[in-house]
Amino acid sequence: FEYTLPTEAQWEYACRAGTTTAYSWGDDPSLIDEYAWHYNTSSDEERYHKIGLKKPNPWGLYDMHGNVAEWVLDRYEEDF
Repeated sequence: FEYTLPTEAQWEYACRAGTTTAYSWGDDPSLIDEYAWHYNTSSDEERYHKIGLKKPNPWGLYDMHGNVAEWVLDRYEEDF
C-alpha cells in the first residue's frame, strides 16, 4: 500500500461535501467558530485540539477547515 496526502483539489472536494456554498455549512462566515479552529480560537498554549470538538461537514467529516494548506500534497498558486 502507498499512502499520500490528498491533493488540494481532493481536500476541497471532501471539505465541501457536495455543497455549492462558500463553506460546507453555508455562506455565513460568522459560523466558522462552530466548524473550525483558527487564529481567534487557538492560542500559543493551546494550538492542538482533539478531533471532533467542532461540527462535521454534511458528509460527517470533522476538522476539514483550518490549517488545510499544511496537510495537502500540492497547493494552489494563481498563474501570473
